[in-house]
Amino acid sequence: MEEIKNLEELTKKISGDLLDTINMLDILKEITDGECKKDFLICSIQKNVNNAFNNIEYCRQLISITD
Repeated sequence: MEEIKNLEELTKKISGDLLDTINMLDILKEITDGECKKDFLICSIQKNVNNAFNNIEYCRQLISITD
């Protein structure tokens, strides 16, 4: 794993990883559409990942304000 040199760079990497995961979950949801238990699980994961993405984006904004 490469060394991250600052907080802004780290939050940018986290945002990218979360965005990739959001896109993969969208595809997975389409594949399992209509299967109740799987759909519930995917929706719960999507909610948590979206919340994490929004929080890290807010963190990035706070970091950039201080620069």
